[in-house]
Amino acid sequence: MTQHILIIGSGWLGLPLAKSLNQQGHHVTATTTSIDKVIAGDVNVIHLDTQDPKSISTLNMHFDAMIITIPPKRSLGHDYLAELTQLHQLAISLAIPHVLFTSSTSVWGNNKNIIIESSPMQPTTESAKAMVAFEQLIHDAPEYLATTIKLSGLIGCDRHPGKFLAGKTGVANPGASVNLVVKEDVIGIISAVIQQGIWQQSLIACAPSHPSRHKFYTAAATHLGLTAPTFISETLINKTIDATYTSQLLKYQYQHPDLLQWMANQE
Repeated sequence: MTQHILIIGSGWLGLPLAKSLNQQGHHVTATTTSIDKVIAGDVNVIHLDTQDPKSISTLNMHFDAMIITIPPKRSLGHDYLAELTQLHQLAISLAIPHVLFTSSTSVWGNNKNIIIESSPMQPTTESAKAMVAFEQLIHDAPEYLATTIKLSGLIGCDRHPGKFLAGKTGVANPGASVNLVVKEDVIGIISAVIQQGIWQQSLIACAPSHPSRHKFYTAAATHLGLTAPTFISETLINKTIDATYTSQLLKYQYQHPDLLQWMANQE
């Protein structure tokens, strides 16, 4: 069924997501905080300052769903929760019936266990605490139905993991599991939620393969012809993200389940 979808954020994830949903037949509007990015193209991109209530109040359109893809900014004094809360109010004011929020697996902090969708969250950073608070807010909201997808580390052909640790020394936790997901699979999982109407759920996007940090990042750097990182010998923290429930609920098969194989296929 064709839907009118509002995507908050047209960055590394938001814009290709908008293009994909548009190609699937949906009517998509994406927002950007930079006027320079408002260009004519396949996707309708509009200017919206998500930190300015006056800018938000100018948006007056009908949408079936809002997808929030904005990550926390690194600028000093940025109030991520306040920015997200403005979007909660926007959903209410526009009577948007469904909200999807892309959170992060960082909400589980330095947990040493196998993490599943129902694992208790233990945020340690301010941004992770904001994500936890916002997830609680939108899932309790009586005005709409919400789903949160916690994203593990994001990679893609334009965000190659070989650059993450190349040349670094004394890198910790060599035996720890790698928890990453390729951008195309994030788009696929979000699309499945929209298409199937899977609401009031807390889900995870993470590839099912978990090579060790030493094996993966050594191979990743070598693949790009960069200096491989060197690791300390001891593994203190090993958090493994298990997204099996999400895959089964959505009947979703990962396009890139094997991270080492995905990397080997990159040119």
